[in-house]
Amino acid sequence: MPLSNAPGGMYTDCMKSTVAKFIQTHGLIAPKGKVLVGLSGGPDSVALLHVLLALGYDVCAVHVNHEIRGADADEDEAFVRVLCESLRIPLTVERLDVPAMAEVEGKTLEQAARDARYDCFARLAAVFGASVIAVAHHRDDQAESILLHLFRGSGLTGLVGMRPRRGNVVRPLLCVKRADIETYLSENGLSYCTDTTNFLRCATRNRIRLDVIPYLRENLNPAIVDSLCSTAELLRRDEDYLDSLARSALAEACTQVGYDRRKLAAQPLPVLTRALRIALCAAGATADVDRCHIERLCSMLAAQTGTRADLPHIAAWISNENICFGTIPDSPEFCVPFCLSGITKTPLGDFFAKPFVGEIEKSPAVGYMDAGKLPDGLCVRTRRDGDRFFPLGAPGRKKLKDFFIDRKVPREGRALPMLYAQEEALFLPGYGISETVKVDSSTRDILRVTYHPIFNGGTND
Repeated sequence: MPLSNAPGGMYTDCMKSTVAKFIQTHGLIAPKGKVLVGLSGGPDSVALLHVLLALGYDVCAVHVNHEIRGADADEDEAFVRVLCESLRIPLTVERLDVPAMAEVEGKTLEQAARDARYDCFARLAAVFGASVIAVAHHRDDQAESILLHLFRGSGLTGLVGMRPRRGNVVRPLLCVKRADIETYLSENGLSYCTDTTNFLRCATRNRIRLDVIPYLRENLNPAIVDSLCSTAELLRRDEDYLDSLARSALAEACTQVGYDRRKLAAQPLPVLTRALRIALCAAGATADVDRCHIERLCSMLAAQTGTRADLPHIAAWISNENICFGTIPDSPEFCVPFCLSGITKTPLGDFFAKPFVGEIEKSPAVGYMDAGKLPDGLCVRTRRDGDRFFPLGAPGRKKLKDFFIDRKVPREGRALPMLYAQEEALFLPGYGISETVKVDSSTRDILRVTYHPIFNGGTND
């Protein structure tokens, strides 16, 4: 029976039954698990707290005062304290200067408040020993999120909306609508706070709630909320399937260094883009990664060794046949003698040199040089003003800076160690060797040199 059709006296039981079934279906809360409820004092969180208590869960609560709404926020805090005391529920109140956080972190107030709130939830869940954090999003919130993502040009991942569970954050009320919650509160005589900022049209989500959805309901589809939520549930199946393919592809491409870029490039684009997002998340980029960043990574799969991209909170680079993710320290200036046989260690990576006999591999990532043409006093160092390079097949030398400009190498991609004879670059990892040391028909001894960059304190070999 739909909650909206439940007769008086049966509504509370119907609500509890619906939420209990939803919790069980999605495995949101263990039967004897402890639940930390994010309690704002608004109608949704009050209903959530009341329902979970009625279902017999061990509940504790946290209220976050964002110090945005002045006296109104203080009144909400006082209300929550009285409510939890009357219900004998453990409560922790946190006061956070969100406006200051937003200014320091360069975020909107809404984003700063959300991030601070969830950080607080995670910390206090550990303190309370709670296995999950319950928040009070419902079906109307879900519909708003779907439209918000649609208007922003989101892909399938955004159009599935909020999931019942994300990590240890659960949403037990995603199975009910705002009207259901309001009726439940009324039937049980429960009071709550009203956040007047929810009625200000300066926020996009508020405009969707106050203007867009009512217009769609009145003029296009009376059941717009249910329709949007149903669409999200169908899309979630497709997204989960593509996600499973992406994770399998990423596992297959995983190497000791990073990920085999040829194996990734062979994947269909919907699988590839998801695999790259998963790889970024695993490396620590959990926010601010946009479509443009993923498209840049896709194009990097065919780039030369040494190519690098700076992404939000992380970097990506090409190392031989791999694409790698991590943090890259600032490039130090250095100059170390080059070892003609063995390893030359540098702050940015190791050069491996050894005599070579056999068929030469045509790869700019590996340097095959005529050992007899190499002068004394070779060194490996970073680039300096005035350095020159004689590219293979070129009519003559040019400034190394001009070479990089001609090749459209970004500035961050030029900070790599190179093999030098004074100001003459002889081997640029990823770009080839100098014409002056190339192997030809008169060559008797060949020296093979490879470079393996170091990032995050480890050699990628």
